[in-house]
Amino acid sequence: MNWSPIQDVVDWGSVPDWFGAVGSIASVLIVYLGLRREIRARRSDDLRIRAAQARLVSAVVEIRGTSVLRVAVANESDAPVLDVAVLARLVAPDGTPVELAAPKHVRRIPGRDVQDLFVTVTAEHRLRPADTVLVDLTFTDHDGNRWHRIGAGQPEPVE
Repeated sequence: MNWSPIQDVVDWGSVPDWFGAVGSIASVLIVYLGLRREIRARRSDDLRIRAAQARLVSAVVEIRGTSVLRVAVANESDAPVLDVAVLARLVAPDGTPVELAAPKHVRRIPGRDVQDLFVTVTAEHRLRPADTVLVDLTFTDHDGNRWHRIGAGQPEPVE
C-alpha cells in the first residue's frame, strides 16, 4: 500500500535484482578485459616471431678520414633481405641526428653475408674519429615484411 498521493509508475525491482544486474555487468567487463589482454599478447608474440629474421640484420659504421664512412650491413639469417636502404646520421652534441648523405640502396643481401657500402659525406660535414654515427636501416625480409632499424635498436615494422 502506498501512502503517497502520487502513484509510482516505475518498478525499481528488488535488491537481489540489482545485485544480479551489477554482477552481470561486472562479469562482461572482466571477460572483455581478459580478451583484450589475450589479443595484445598474441599480437606481441606474432610481432616477435615476424621479427626473428629482422633482428639478424644489422649495420656497423667505421669512420674513414673526414668524409667517408664504411658501413658494413650484415645479414646473419639464412634467407636473403631485399630492398635495403642505408641512411647514415651524425648524432649532434644536443642529441639530434643530422643526415650526412643521401641514402644508399642495396637490392639484395644474401643470407650469411656482409655487404660493405662506402658513404661519402656531404661537403658541409667533416667527420672526426670521436663522432657518433647511427645507421638507419630499412629493408624487406624473406617473408615480405618491411622493417626499420635505427642503430642497435630493435627492428620496427614499417606500415
